[in-house]
Amino acid sequence: MESRKLPRILLGLAVFVLVGLSPVTVHAVDSSSEKGIGISPSLVELNATRGNVYEVTLKITNVTPTDLVYESSTNDFTSADESGSPHVVLNSTTPSSASIIKWVAPIPKFTLKSHQEKVITAQIIVPANAEPGGHYGVIRFSGQPPELKTSGVGLSFSAGLLLLIRVDGNIAEKASLVSLFSAAGANESWFFESSPINLVTRIQNQGNVHVKPTGSIEVRDMFGNLVATLPVNADKNNILPDSIRRFESKLDGIWMMGRYTATVMLGYGTNGQVISGTTSFWVVPYRLILAILAVIGLIVFILNRIAKVYNKRVVERVKREIELANKQQQEERAIHELTPEIKAVETKPIEVKKDHKKIKIQ
Repeated sequence: MESRKLPRILLGLAVFVLVGLSPVTVHAVDSSSEKGIGISPSLVELNATRGNVYEVTLKITNVTPTDLVYESSTNDFTSADESGSPHVVLNSTTPSSASIIKWVAPIPKFTLKSHQEKVITAQIIVPANAEPGGHYGVIRFSGQPPELKTSGVGLSFSAGLLLLIRVDGNIAEKASLVSLFSAAGANESWFFESSPINLVTRIQNQGNVHVKPTGSIEVRDMFGNLVATLPVNADKNNILPDSIRRFESKLDGIWMMGRYTATVMLGYGTNGQVISGTTSFWVVPYRLILAILAVIGLIVFILNRIAKVYNKRVVERVKREIELANKQQQEERAIHELTPEIKAVETKPIEVKKDHKKIKIQ
């Protein structure tokens, strides 16, 4: 029987989907269809006092085409990675003063018909010895058709409600900037050909309670002109203690060239703490520059060829004009040289004999 329970548990975990720490709808995926359990809200943040009892109201919706019998369980969770995805701790060894597993009162089983909704009240009992700071858990709801409960088949659907409980007392709100850098996709880089450019802000929570730093990044060019203002953590996602969260802001839609400076300014906490940092990067559209230089080179080459052809024609025309002028000069010189002889011939008396008499023509 134990060997059959293990696959059922693994199957239930496989369909358990939780996205981030922000208030979003949590879905579970059936092994045979894109249907699951609807939970609203999917996240609750609670400021609690030790020794008090709180009630959380939520709505469960059966979005499957079959009736389902629901059971609930409570687990702790931590941050799985820098994206903020939660990691459900199945076998928590955390003491009850820090773990919320025993803080949530048991919820009786219930059955929902297809597309039926049910409003449930979850009771949270904060122990008197609860440690100050943040406590994080998930109330999971697992459902399966009634006929499968007796057949030994494992969990079919599972989804959960995230609980972020802040217990009063000695609260330490401390966060710091781990890094601020520019990136092409997921890879850090300081040199780009063009936008889009991702500006990545990594924040570490060094306190004992969750924080949600929000703010913006100002991007300025090398002359100090404001190019863009980008939001950081606009969805107000949380950072759990002892974890790092990565926020990405996309710079896109503008033409850029030269050196740019990005300055992040974030605020968080009840006392308005500030986180700031600066990074710089270069944008050089070298392909465009090379293309422009190639076009300019081609234009210069064509103009040079045109100039050479034009100069050649001009030189040939000048040569022809010079040759023609020389020829005219030679002709004029020849005529000039012949002029005295012609005049001499014109002025020389011509003698004509007539009747054996000489007649001298002057």
